[in-house]
Amino acid sequence: MNNLRTLLWIYLWLLLLEGAFRKWIIPSMDAPLLVIRDPLVIWIYIQAFRYRLSFNNTFFVPNLVLAVATALLAAFFGEGNMVVTAYGLRTDYLQVPFIFLIPQILNREDVIAMGRFLFYMSIPIAVLMVLQFRSPPDSFWNKGALTTHYGTVRPSGPFSFISGPVALFPLISAFLFFGYIQTRTYKIWLMTAATLAILIASACSGSRSCVASVGLVAVVATLGVVMRGKGGAGLVVAAALIALAIPLLTSMSVVGDGTDQLEKRFHDAAKIEGNTPGFFDRYLGSITGPLADIDEVPIWGNGLGIDTNAAASMLHGEREFIGPEDEWGRLIFECGPIFGLLLCIFRIALTVAVARRAFEAFHRDNILPMLIFAACGLLILNGQWGVPTTLGFAIFGAGLTLAACEEPVEEEEEYDHEEHHDHAEGESNPSQAADRVG
Repeated sequence: MNNLRTLLWIYLWLLLLEGAFRKWIIPSMDAPLLVIRDPLVIWIYIQAFRYRLSFNNTFFVPNLVLAVATALLAAFFGEGNMVVTAYGLRTDYLQVPFIFLIPQILNREDVIAMGRFLFYMSIPIAVLMVLQFRSPPDSFWNKGALTTHYGTVRPSGPFSFISGPVALFPLISAFLFFGYIQTRTYKIWLMTAATLAILIASACSGSRSCVASVGLVAVVATLGVVMRGKGGAGLVVAAALIALAIPLLTSMSVVGDGTDQLEKRFHDAAKIEGNTPGFFDRYLGSITGPLADIDEVPIWGNGLGIDTNAAASMLHGEREFIGPEDEWGRLIFECGPIFGLLLCIFRIALTVAVARRAFEAFHRDNILPMLIFAACGLLILNGQWGVPTTLGFAIFGAGLTLAACEEPVEEEEEYDHEEHHDHAEGESNPSQAADRVG
């Protein structure tokens, strides 16, 4: 099983560094690097068969049936481009079974170790985002970055787009709040450094979604402490540290400028959306809007994968959204009212299943899965899976949520075919992780 754990660590490294390869290291391979994690996932599937891990869960067959059906619809009624259809298959379906393999490979202690690793990574990523924020839009560091009308960029760190930090820092904050609640899990100096990194990166990001997502994790952590009746002292320490850090950080020009720009973004958006209620209305609109326009979509859709930026680049030579930008709108636009709605229902069911497992763990006094789910739940529900980074964090975050529910067990030696079969009915059977979710 150690080699499977290694493959998961490689997946995490690629998730963090894919954008750096595409922007700076080998930009000539920009398009192929979009799918750099897919061969790794396929190899993990092959290794999972070797170790006889279970693919038996509630979502495996529906995922396969939807994949075949929407691919056939794309071939008969869509664009007819097999490469675009293949990209749609890898976007919507390929990595879903991966979610249920992760808790058969990792346990709670492995997930905690990944949190520690993310703490270390948060520091250079925050520094890089500061450098990007301070650099001109046309600088080397800001290659491909989105320019704002304030004369700066939306710093993306090592990722291709701002969607990377928006997904990463809430996940780091989940481990951070867990560390404050479950004292002595991580070293205090490392947690302090990660806290500062999150505050600095959020200020420079110019992203309301990043701030809101970190805030959501904080709310879930607070509710968890109230419901458990313990861990409050750790949150008091966290609040005190943040309260002391904010005046210090805002006295730094780069953080002060970033905060001012973020406030302007909130203010400018409020003129259009109407402050906080408008922000939530905008999110709800991304769910209800496609349903209101469903009669405008061809019954069998326009073709699987057609509404991704990659497909637009293949077909028209320019990255854009051919149809709706919102995720559920994309699913309905591509697959039509019937299968598009089925895909939306599939995503709802997947989100509920992961949330339910996390809540069950919470009732066993394990708060970590709930915190991780708070960071990635919305990405599972209606995150833009057509963006490879968002897809990666949705899938990996869901898998980590389930893995954090798994208590570590003694492993006498490396699994082989016979040993795994001998223990198939025992407590250490990895397939039980999938069975409990499915």
